Amino acid sequence: MGFLGYLILGSVVYATGFMINLKILNPKRKAGVNYTLTHPTILQLLAGCFVIMLVVSAGIGRFVIGHESMDWAFIVVNSLVATFIFYFGVNPDQTQMNLPN
Repeated sequence: MGFLGYLILGSVVYATGFMINLKILNPKRKAGVNYTLTHPTILQLLAGCFVIMLVVSAGIGRFVIGHESMDWAFIVVNSLVATFIFYFGVNPDQTQMNLPN
């Protein structure tokens, strides 16, 4: 799996987090309330993403890359990086997203 594969995987994870933010979190969020890293909703979403990415990374390692056995270093690091990218999608810095006047 080369650079393009990781770029596509990161884009899909970021877009998934951003769509969760737009469709699920923003309608429930009160005006002016920001979710931090320690907010229970964010922690649940990050834990869910990490578990899903463990399974996806194991599948990538086994079927795409062709590892004979479980490469735990690849699986854990790939899942941590994907969860890190997911966090920026699910909790974007909205002060930077406003269009200039």
